[in-house]
Amino acid sequence: MQTDYGKLRWEQVRDIDKDRVVILNVSSTEDHGPHLPLDTDTVLGMAVANGVAEAMPDRVLVMPPVSYGFNEHHKDFPGVIWIQPETLIAFVADITKSLAHHGFRRILLLNSHGSNHPVLDLAARKTVIETGIICVSASYWNLCADRINEIRVSDTGGIAHAGEFETAIYMHLLPELVALDRAENQTVHDPDSRFFNLDLARGGGKAMLMRWWSAASPDGTMGDPTVATADNGKAFLAAAIEETAALVREIQALPLLDRKDHH
Repeated sequence: MQTDYGKLRWEQVRDIDKDRVVILNVSSTEDHGPHLPLDTDTVLGMAVANGVAEAMPDRVLVMPPVSYGFNEHHKDFPGVIWIQPETLIAFVADITKSLAHHGFRRILLLNSHGSNHPVLDLAARKTVIETGIICVSASYWNLCADRINEIRVSDTGGIAHAGEFETAIYMHLLPELVALDRAENQTVHDPDSRFFNLDLARGGGKAMLMRWWSAASPDGTMGDPTVATADNGKAFLAAAIEETAALVREIQALPLLDRKDHH
C-alpha cells in the first residue's frame, strides 16, 4: 500500500481514507560536528517516519520532509541554512491547512531538530485553531527517552547534538558517510545544575538557554559520538519507530470534537 504522499496521484488523494495520520517531518540542514553530514536531522527523522509507515501502511501517509529549520544560532558553521521562526510557523501551517482542505483530519508534525520544538508546537496549535482538525507535534527522541537510556553507553550530556544517539543511527543507516575517526567527545555536563544540562534523554531540560553554538561547542558537537555503534543505532531507531507508531495509534483513536461557542 502506498504510504508516500508525493507518490500519490490526485485521484488517489481524493479517494484515500482521510483518517490516516499524515506525518510531516520537519528537520534542519546544519553542522553536526566534523563526523556527520549536514542532512543528519532529515535522514534520521525520515527513517523514523518511513519506519512507522512500513510497520502500519494502512494507517499513515508520509509527507516529503521540510529539511530546513529554526537554527540561526548555528550559522557560524559553514553549510547551515536557517529559517526565521515566524516564517517556519507560517510555512508549516500552510502545509497543514492544505492537508485539511483536502479532507485529512489527523496530522503529526514529527520533529527531528531540537530548536524546532516550540515552532512546531505553535504551528500545530494554529492548525487546530484555524481548521478544527487534530494536529499533534512531537520530537521523536522525547517519545522514546526511557528506551534511549536503556541502550546508551554515554553518560548524561553524551546525547545532545551529533552525540552518541544521532551518530549511532546514522552509522546504522549510512555508515559510509560517517567519519567516526574525526569525532571527539564534547560532553558538557554540570552535576550541580538542576536546570541547564542538555541531554535529549536525561539530565535537565527544565529551563532553556540556547547560546550561539560556536560559543558552546568548538566543532559543532555536543555529546559523545566516540562511543556510537551501528548496532546501538539500530536499537535506537527501532525504539523511536515503535514509540512513534504507538503515538500514531493514539492519534488515530482520538475523537474529533466539535467546538462549543458560549457567546
